[in-house]
Amino acid sequence: MPVLWLIIPLVFVNYLPVAALRGLWIGPYLVDTYGANATQVGNASMMMSLAIIAGTFAYGPLDRVFGSRKWVIFAGNVIVLTALVALLLSGDFSFTWAVSLFTAIGFFGMTFPMIVAHGRAFAPPHIAGRGVTLMNLFSISGVGFFQVLSGKMHAAQIASGITGAARYSDILLLMSGLIAISLLIYAFSKDNLD
Repeated sequence: MPVLWLIIPLVFVNYLPVAALRGLWIGPYLVDTYGANATQVGNASMMMSLAIIAGTFAYGPLDRVFGSRKWVIFAGNVIVLTALVALLLSGDFSFTWAVSLFTAIGFFGMTFPMIVAHGRAFAPPHIAGRGVTLMNLFSISGVGFFQVLSGKMHAAQIASGITGAARYSDILLLMSGLIAISLLIYAFSKDNLD
């Protein structure tokens, strides 16, 4: 299954923005950048969560609609990358803008089930379960690794006295870079609708 090696880098990082931002950073980001209260953070988190659910369902039929898994996955992750860069560059532009970007990341970042289907299509039937398990292992490992790393990065930003949106710039920059690099590799993968 050497064809999977062009898919694995995206598997490793594609769920990072959704899991790390929704799981760890949306609350602190909104509080530190906009002085958001608990209700505002809760509402923003709920919007991102609902977008995550909607995105999961929305991606389901798109490979059949567009005749490609690869390019649907690629486009979704380009949108996530664009939203991450916009969040990185917009600083404290507006609370509504930031929540909209978090929501877009939640919706468009839910390509993981389609990536699993893409990778599964290349696994011979007798080892399909192992192929899916391998992709799950890389995905969860990527999220776990990044959550630990981003915590250390955030602590370093606090220790150096950085405040507001700038406190999250290294985290957003790293996420953006990882997605961009993995997309460059993924662009060379084969498409397969089987």
